[in-house]
Amino acid sequence: MISGAVQSSIVTLSFGSNHGDRMRNVAAAIGWFQTVATGCRVSSIYETPDVTGHGAPYMNAVASGCTELDFCALNRLAKDFEVEYGRDADCRKRGVVPIDIDIVIWKSETLRPLDFSREFFQIGYREILPAT
Repeated sequence: MISGAVQSSIVTLSFGSNHGDRMRNVAAAIGWFQTVATGCRVSSIYETPDVTGHGAPYMNAVASGCTELDFCALNRLAKDFEVEYGRDADCRKRGVVPIDIDIVIWKSETLRPLDFSREFFQIGYREILPAT
């Protein structure tokens, strides 16, 4: 490797919203991701029930792309985006999710196996898998 060269990482994110204009919130989060990653593959935006069965339904999407950011920088930017869209401690307590962005897969490693196994992720993930 050339000294000082930036290494790209392939990352797959999950997006979800159960509050406000859910479709717009998820679309905005996807738009944000496309500013920090290249070669993005993006699923449709689709509705799923709350995994607990008690909360409001979610709009979800999954996207994958290459980023030159390291994990911590990408995660911090994602959490900053959530705060910009109104996600705070009070929302978390009440189960209100204007937007949730989670890094599910980083460099082929599944970081959130429970999320990976859930239908809200699998629907979109199946859409963006490369054709074999």
